[in-house]
Amino acid sequence: MLKKALYSGAGMLGLWRLTRQLTRDVPRIFMLHRFSAMPDAQHTGADELRRFIHVVGRECEFVTMRECMARRTNGSTSSRPLAVLTVDDGYADFHAVALPILREQGVAATVYATAGFIDGQCWLWWDALRHLIDAHPDGDLRLAIDSGHMTMNIGDAASRQRAWNDIADRLVSRNELRPAVLAQLEAMSGTKLPGQPPPEYAAMNWSQLAELEQAGIEIGGHTMTHAFLPSLTPEMLRHEIHGAKALLEQQLREPLQTFAYPNGMAADHSPAVEKALSDAGFSAAVLAYPRPYDAQQPYRVGRWSAHPDSPTVGHIISGASELKLRVTS
Repeated sequence: MLKKALYSGAGMLGLWRLTRQLTRDVPRIFMLHRFSAMPDAQHTGADELRRFIHVVGRECEFVTMRECMARRTNGSTSSRPLAVLTVDDGYADFHAVALPILREQGVAATVYATAGFIDGQCWLWWDALRHLIDAHPDGDLRLAIDSGHMTMNIGDAASRQRAWNDIADRLVSRNELRPAVLAQLEAMSGTKLPGQPPPEYAAMNWSQLAELEQAGIEIGGHTMTHAFLPSLTPEMLRHEIHGAKALLEQQLREPLQTFAYPNGMAADHSPAVEKALSDAGFSAAVLAYPRPYDAQQPYRVGRWSAHPDSPTVGHIISGASELKLRVTS
């Protein structure tokens, strides 16, 4: 309540008008993930998404990331700041929950699709990990990881979440460890990972992805398997970037132009990865954390992760958050 009051008061004093003017050429790029009819810790609820669109849309013009970068390139101006709603991975809940709302509100967005996930070739590795941890019986969970061992006692939802956190932290930048860890968990839990994810972890299919495109949603690249890119050989990097782009473009009308780094942290970007993106024909790439906007660095575009109902959204819309980044970065 205090933050909301301060936001309102600052607006009355004209401070937000000043910050908007100072950042009028900076796009407000937002990152959301999972969706459901009702909100929970992992999902944005339908009504939350509507409120988010209403709040942002009062001050900004929603465009796709492709349109945003095109306007920056050709020097087009807008009477309002541009806002981009981006969603990573390609989960089916975007089609089921978010797409009808975006159509209803007439709002554009960008979905960064993991090509192998959409094609049914793979699970997203963190969902496979969660599925197998949930299937493990109560008691000690022992894993051999990278010449070491981890032992965790699991018996309730909180302990299983802690186990998932600890193991996922070990795997996030270690592509080569993931298959062995999942194989150990299959053996210990007595559960074979299904060929296709169950509904809570399901991807959109090709026809649903095409429906998004027909509705004005941009489809962007997000690798083939959500691999950690800097550690890959040149051949593997080409498969994850070029191969994934080609697979998606076989099924879609528009060529892919923008990309989201898996994980999206600073460590996920490297000169070799940036060159691979450029060689594949991507004109821009987004990270998963905010950084000062720099039109001269199109492969290092930051994004804001903000809860739809948080007063922080107001700070981002106003440009105050961008100005703070410039001072503190």
